[in-house]
Amino acid sequence: MTSSQLQQLDQRLSQWRASHANPTQVREAYRQQVVRFTLSSMALENEPVSPQRLAHLLNQPVR
Repeated sequence: MTSSQLQQLDQRLSQWRASHANPTQVREAYRQQVVRFTLSSMALENEPVSPQRLAHLLNQPVR
């Protein structure tokens, strides 16, 4: 990687850290990524699932 690429990555990381300053914000960002990853995985496996269904499943109370 070039030094300008490293600077860009460092800047993006700093911006991300600033916008996710507390555990609640980090948790929410993680949950959004889980939905995206799950949708991609299910698409690869030809499993029909909608983002709304996943959101509903993820928002169920933990047992």
